[in-house]
Amino acid sequence: MFRFIVRRLAFIVLVALAIVFFVFLGLRMARNSTAALPDYRMHRHARLAAQETWRYLRQAVHGDFGTVQQGQRTVEVREVLRATYPKSLGLLGAALLLAVALGLIAGTLAALRQHSPFVFLLLTLTVLGISTPSFFAAMLLQVANVKSLQSLNFRLAFSGGFGWDWRHMLFPSLVLAARPLAYVTRVAFITLSAVLGEDYIRTAWAKGLNLRQVLNGHALRNAAVPMLTAAGISLRFSLGSLPVVEYFFNWPGLGNRLLEAIRAGQPPLVATLALALGLTFLGINLLLDVAYRIIDPRLRE
Repeated sequence: MFRFIVRRLAFIVLVALAIVFFVFLGLRMARNSTAALPDYRMHRHARLAAQETWRYLRQAVHGDFGTVQQGQRTVEVREVLRATYPKSLGLLGAALLLAVALGLIAGTLAALRQHSPFVFLLLTLTVLGISTPSFFAAMLLQVANVKSLQSLNFRLAFSGGFGWDWRHMLFPSLVLAARPLAYVTRVAFITLSAVLGEDYIRTAWAKGLNLRQVLNGHALRNAAVPMLTAAGISLRFSLGSLPVVEYFFNWPGLGNRLLEAIRAGQPPLVATLALALGLTFLGINLLLDVAYRIIDPRLRE
Protein backbone atom coordinates (compact mmCIF):
# COMPACT_ATOMS: atom_id res chain seq x y z
CA MET A 1 0.00 0.00 0.00
CA PHE A 2 2.83 2.40 0.89
CA ARG A 3 4.59 1.85 -2.45
CA PHE A 4 1.30 2.35 -4.28
CA ILE A 5 0.68 5.69 -2.52
CA VAL A 6 4.25 6.85 -3.26
CA ARG A 7 3.84 6.02 -6.95
CA ARG A 8 0.52 7.87 -7.10
CA LEU A 9 2.00 10.92 -5.36
CA ALA A 10 4.85 10.95 -7.89
CA PHE A 11 2.27 10.82 -10.68
CA ILE A 12 0.36 13.74 -9.09
CA VAL A 13 3.56 15.82 -9.00
CA LEU A 14 4.20 15.14 -12.71
CA VAL A 15 0.62 16.07 -13.62
CA ALA A 16 0.88 19.27 -11.56
CA LEU A 17 4.05 20.24 -13.45
CA ALA A 18 2.30 19.52 -16.76
CA ILE A 19 -0.73 21.66 -15.78
CA VAL A 20 1.43 24.68 -14.97
CA PHE A 21 3.58 24.29 -18.09
CA PHE A 22 0.66 23.96 -20.49
CA VAL A 23 -1.13 26.92 -18.89
CA PHE A 24 1.85 29.17 -19.56
CA LEU A 25 2.34 27.69 -23.03
CA GLY A 26 -1.35 28.01 -23.94
CA LEU A 27 -1.62 31.63 -22.80
CA ARG A 28 1.61 32.47 -24.61
CA MET A 29 0.26 30.93 -27.82
CA ALA A 30 -3.05 32.80 -27.35
CA ARG A 31 -1.18 36.12 -27.13
CA ASN A 32 0.93 35.12 -30.11
CA SER A 33 -2.16 34.39 -32.26
CA THR A 34 -3.33 38.01 -31.95
CA ALA A 35 0.11 39.62 -32.35
CA ALA A 36 0.87 41.85 -35.33
CA LEU A 37 3.73 39.52 -36.35
CA PRO A 38 2.98 36.02 -34.98
CA ASP A 39 5.95 33.80 -34.17
CA TYR A 40 5.30 30.15 -35.06
CA ARG A 41 8.58 28.74 -33.70
CA MET A 42 7.04 26.27 -31.28
CA HIS A 43 10.32 25.31 -29.65
CA ARG A 44 10.91 28.95 -28.65
CA HIS A 45 7.47 29.24 -27.04
CA ALA A 46 7.98 25.93 -25.24
CA ARG A 47 11.36 27.08 -23.90
CA LEU A 48 9.95 30.38 -22.64
CA ALA A 49 6.95 28.59 -21.09
CA ALA A 50 9.34 26.21 -19.30
CA GLN A 51 11.26 29.21 -17.92
CA GLU A 52 8.02 30.81 -16.70
CA THR A 53 7.00 27.49 -15.14
CA TRP A 54 10.29 27.25 -13.28
CA ARG A 55 10.00 30.83 -11.95
CA TYR A 56 6.39 30.23 -10.88
CA LEU A 57 7.19 26.96 -9.07
CA ARG A 58 10.27 28.43 -7.37
CA GLN A 59 8.13 31.24 -5.94
CA ALA A 60 5.17 28.94 -5.18
CA VAL A 61 7.35 26.77 -2.94
CA HIS A 62 7.69 29.83 -0.67
CA GLY A 63 3.94 30.58 -0.78
CA ASP A 64 4.25 33.36 -3.38
CA PHE A 65 1.91 32.75 -6.34
CA GLY A 66 2.27 36.26 -7.78
CA THR A 67 -0.11 39.21 -8.00
CA VAL A 68 -2.90 40.35 -10.34
CA GLN A 69 -4.72 43.59 -10.99
CA GLN A 70 -8.33 43.86 -9.83
CA GLY A 71 -9.57 47.23 -10.95
CA GLN A 72 -7.23 49.78 -9.38
CA ARG A 73 -5.88 47.33 -6.78
CA THR A 74 -3.04 44.84 -6.86
CA VAL A 75 -4.15 41.60 -5.20
CA GLU A 76 -2.11 38.53 -4.28
CA VAL A 77 -3.12 35.38 -6.17
CA ARG A 78 -3.31 33.38 -2.96
CA GLU A 79 -5.95 35.81 -1.66
CA VAL A 80 -8.02 35.20 -4.79
CA LEU A 81 -7.61 31.44 -4.30
CA ARG A 82 -8.57 31.72 -0.63
CA ALA A 83 -11.72 33.69 -1.54
CA THR A 84 -12.92 31.49 -4.42
CA TYR A 85 -11.87 27.91 -3.63
CA PRO A 86 -14.20 27.30 -0.64
CA LYS A 87 -17.17 28.58 -2.64
CA SER A 88 -16.49 26.16 -5.49
CA LEU A 89 -15.73 23.29 -3.12
CA GLY A 90 -19.00 23.84 -1.25
CA LEU A 91 -20.98 23.90 -4.48
CA LEU A 92 -19.24 20.78 -5.78
CA GLY A 93 -19.78 18.97 -2.49
CA ALA A 94 -23.50 19.77 -2.45
CA ALA A 95 -23.93 18.69 -6.08
CA LEU A 96 -22.01 15.41 -5.67
CA LEU A 97 -23.77 14.55 -2.41
CA LEU A 98 -27.11 15.10 -4.13
CA ALA A 99 -26.07 13.08 -7.19
CA VAL A 100 -24.63 10.10 -5.29
CA ALA A 101 -27.49 9.87 -2.78
CA LEU A 102 -30.28 10.10 -5.35
CA GLY A 103 -28.37 7.96 -7.86
CA LEU A 104 -27.88 5.11 -5.39
CA ILE A 105 -31.54 5.20 -4.37
CA ALA A 106 -32.83 5.30 -7.96
CA GLY A 107 -30.37 2.65 -9.19
CA THR A 108 -31.17 0.31 -6.30
CA LEU A 109 -34.93 0.63 -6.83
CA ALA A 110 -34.47 -0.04 -10.55
CA ALA A 111 -32.31 -3.13 -9.86
CA LEU A 112 -34.99 -4.52 -7.52
CA ARG A 113 -37.70 -3.98 -10.17
CA GLN A 114 -35.85 -4.88 -13.35
CA HIS A 115 -38.94 -5.79 -15.38
CA SER A 116 -40.99 -2.75 -14.43
CA PRO A 117 -41.83 0.02 -16.96
CA PHE A 118 -40.32 2.38 -14.38
CA VAL A 119 -36.86 1.01 -15.24
CA PHE A 120 -37.16 1.83 -18.95
CA LEU A 121 -38.29 5.37 -18.15
CA LEU A 122 -35.49 5.82 -15.62
CA LEU A 123 -32.77 4.60 -18.00
CA THR A 124 -34.13 6.88 -20.74
CA LEU A 125 -33.88 9.82 -18.36
CA THR A 126 -30.30 8.88 -17.47
CA VAL A 127 -29.34 8.97 -21.17
CA LEU A 128 -30.85 12.44 -21.41
CA GLY A 129 -29.08 13.51 -18.23
CA ILE A 130 -25.66 12.38 -19.45
CA SER A 131 -26.03 13.87 -22.94
CA THR A 132 -27.58 17.25 -22.02
CA PRO A 133 -24.95 20.03 -22.03
CA SER A 134 -24.61 21.95 -18.78
CA PHE A 135 -25.26 25.34 -20.37
CA PHE A 136 -28.51 24.03 -21.91
CA ALA A 137 -29.72 22.62 -18.58
CA ALA A 138 -28.86 25.93 -16.91
CA MET A 139 -30.78 27.84 -19.58
CA LEU A 140 -33.85 25.60 -19.11
CA LEU A 141 -33.83 26.28 -15.37
CA GLN A 142 -33.52 30.01 -15.99
CA VAL A 143 -36.46 29.94 -18.43
CA ALA A 144 -38.56 27.89 -15.97
CA ASN A 145 -37.79 30.41 -13.25
CA VAL A 146 -38.82 33.34 -15.45
CA LYS A 147 -42.05 31.62 -16.55
CA SER A 148 -42.91 30.78 -12.95
CA LEU A 149 -42.38 34.39 -11.92
CA GLN A 150 -44.49 35.70 -14.84
CA SER A 151 -47.35 33.21 -14.52
CA LEU A 152 -47.55 32.49 -10.79
CA ASN A 153 -45.68 35.47 -9.35
CA PHE A 154 -43.46 32.91 -7.61
CA ARG A 155 -39.68 32.60 -7.93
CA LEU A 156 -38.44 29.01 -7.78
CA ALA A 157 -34.96 30.07 -6.70
CA PHE A 158 -32.46 32.84 -7.29
CA SER A 159 -31.09 32.86 -10.84
CA GLY A 160 -27.67 34.19 -9.86
CA GLY A 161 -25.45 35.47 -7.11
CA PHE A 162 -23.80 33.90 -4.09
CA GLY A 163 -25.28 32.59 -0.87
CA TRP A 164 -25.11 29.41 1.19
CA ASP A 165 -28.91 29.25 1.42
CA TRP A 166 -30.84 26.74 -0.70
CA ARG A 167 -32.38 29.37 -2.99
CA HIS A 168 -28.94 30.50 -4.17
CA MET A 169 -27.48 26.98 -4.38
CA LEU A 170 -30.44 25.12 -5.91
CA PHE A 171 -29.98 25.86 -9.61
CA PRO A 172 -26.16 25.57 -9.84
CA SER A 173 -26.23 22.40 -7.71
CA LEU A 174 -28.91 20.81 -9.90
CA VAL A 175 -26.99 21.57 -13.10
CA LEU A 176 -23.72 20.26 -11.65
CA ALA A 177 -25.50 17.15 -10.32
CA ALA A 178 -27.40 16.28 -13.53
CA ARG A 179 -24.72 14.27 -15.34
CA PRO A 180 -23.27 12.64 -12.17
CA LEU A 181 -26.78 11.67 -11.04
CA ALA A 182 -27.54 10.02 -14.37
CA TYR A 183 -24.20 8.21 -14.43
CA VAL A 184 -24.35 6.96 -10.83
CA THR A 185 -27.92 5.73 -11.40
CA ARG A 186 -26.89 3.69 -14.44
CA VAL A 187 -23.83 2.21 -12.71
CA ALA A 188 -25.83 1.36 -9.58
CA PHE A 189 -28.54 -0.31 -11.67
CA ILE A 190 -26.13 -2.37 -13.80
CA THR A 191 -23.88 -3.36 -10.89
CA LEU A 192 -26.65 -4.29 -8.48
CA SER A 193 -28.56 -6.15 -11.19
CA ALA A 194 -25.50 -8.37 -11.68
CA VAL A 195 -24.82 -8.76 -7.96
CA LEU A 196 -28.43 -9.63 -7.10
CA GLY A 197 -28.23 -12.57 -9.51
CA GLU A 198 -25.21 -14.15 -7.76
CA ASP A 199 -25.47 -17.44 -5.84
CA TYR A 200 -24.54 -15.92 -2.48
CA ILE A 201 -27.47 -13.49 -2.78
CA ARG A 202 -29.87 -16.39 -3.43
CA THR A 203 -28.35 -18.14 -0.42
CA ALA A 204 -28.98 -15.03 1.70
CA TRP A 205 -32.64 -14.98 0.61
CA ALA A 206 -32.91 -18.71 1.37
CA LYS A 207 -31.57 -18.12 4.90
CA GLY A 208 -34.55 -15.83 5.53
CA LEU A 209 -32.73 -12.48 5.53
CA ASN A 210 -34.92 -9.47 4.86
CA LEU A 211 -34.38 -6.93 2.08
CA ARG A 212 -32.39 -4.48 4.22
CA GLN A 213 -30.04 -7.21 5.43
CA VAL A 214 -29.46 -8.55 1.92
CA LEU A 215 -28.76 -5.10 0.49
CA ASN A 216 -26.60 -3.73 3.32
CA GLY A 217 -24.83 -6.91 4.28
CA HIS A 218 -24.15 -8.44 0.86
CA ALA A 219 -25.20 -6.57 -2.29
CA LEU A 220 -24.06 -3.01 -1.64
CA ARG A 221 -20.72 -4.06 -0.12
CA ASN A 222 -19.87 -6.16 -3.18
CA ALA A 223 -20.97 -3.37 -5.52
CA ALA A 224 -19.04 -0.68 -3.60
CA VAL A 225 -15.95 -0.51 -5.86
CA PRO A 226 -17.84 0.22 -9.13
CA MET A 227 -19.99 2.74 -7.28
CA LEU A 228 -16.95 4.52 -5.85
CA THR A 229 -15.49 4.56 -9.36
CA ALA A 230 -18.72 6.13 -10.58
CA ALA A 231 -18.44 8.77 -7.85
CA GLY A 232 -14.89 9.57 -9.00
CA ILE A 233 -15.94 9.88 -12.63
CA SER A 234 -18.86 12.04 -11.50
CA LEU A 235 -16.36 14.43 -9.95
CA ARG A 236 -14.71 14.70 -13.37
CA PHE A 237 -18.09 15.58 -14.92
CA SER A 238 -18.72 18.24 -12.28
CA LEU A 239 -15.24 19.77 -12.48
CA GLY A 240 -15.53 19.99 -16.27
CA SER A 241 -18.85 21.81 -15.97
CA LEU A 242 -17.89 24.00 -13.00
CA PRO A 243 -16.57 27.08 -14.86
CA VAL A 244 -19.60 27.22 -17.18
CA VAL A 245 -22.10 26.74 -14.34
CA GLU A 246 -20.45 29.35 -12.13
CA TYR A 247 -20.27 31.83 -14.99
CA PHE A 248 -23.90 31.21 -15.98
CA PHE A 249 -25.23 31.68 -12.43
CA ASN A 250 -22.69 34.38 -11.47
CA TRP A 251 -21.35 32.22 -8.64
CA PRO A 252 -18.08 33.87 -7.48
CA GLY A 253 -16.10 30.66 -7.31
CA LEU A 254 -12.87 29.31 -8.70
CA GLY A 255 -14.26 28.33 -12.11
CA ASN A 256 -15.81 31.73 -12.78
CA ARG A 257 -12.63 33.52 -11.72
CA LEU A 258 -10.58 31.16 -13.92
CA LEU A 259 -12.55 32.19 -17.01
CA GLU A 260 -12.09 35.86 -16.12
CA ALA A 261 -8.34 35.34 -15.65
CA ILE A 262 -8.01 33.61 -19.04
CA ARG A 263 -9.91 36.44 -20.71
CA ALA A 264 -7.74 39.05 -18.96
CA GLY A 265 -4.50 37.18 -19.72
CA GLN A 266 -3.26 36.66 -16.13
CA PRO A 267 -0.91 33.62 -16.30
CA PRO A 268 -0.03 33.30 -12.58
CA LEU A 269 -3.71 33.37 -11.57
CA VAL A 270 -4.75 30.95 -14.34
CA ALA A 271 -1.94 28.55 -13.37
CA THR A 272 -2.86 28.68 -9.67
CA LEU A 273 -6.57 28.16 -10.20
CA ALA A 274 -6.07 25.41 -12.79
CA LEU A 275 -3.60 23.72 -10.46
CA ALA A 276 -6.13 23.90 -7.60
CA LEU A 277 -8.76 22.21 -9.78
CA GLY A 278 -6.34 19.55 -10.97
CA LEU A 279 -4.98 18.75 -7.52
CA THR A 280 -8.52 18.53 -6.13
CA PHE A 281 -9.43 15.92 -8.71
CA LEU A 282 -6.17 13.98 -8.33
CA GLY A 283 -6.33 14.07 -4.53
CA ILE A 284 -9.88 12.72 -4.42
CA ASN A 285 -8.96 10.01 -6.94
CA LEU A 286 -6.05 8.99 -4.69
CA LEU A 287 -8.39 8.72 -1.70
CA LEU A 288 -10.80 6.61 -3.78
CA ASP A 289 -7.98 4.29 -4.91
CA VAL A 290 -6.96 3.76 -1.30
CA ALA A 291 -10.61 3.13 -0.37
CA TYR A 292 -10.87 0.49 -3.14
CA ARG A 293 -8.04 -1.48 -1.56
CA ILE A 294 -9.54 -1.21 1.90
CA ILE A 295 -12.97 -2.38 0.71
CA ASP A 296 -11.81 -5.12 -1.67
CA PRO A 297 -8.81 -7.14 -0.37
CA ARG A 298 -8.26 -8.65 -3.85
CA LEU A 299 -7.00 -5.27 -5.11
CA ARG A 300 -4.19 -5.20 -2.55
CA GLU A 301 -2.39 -7.86 -4.57
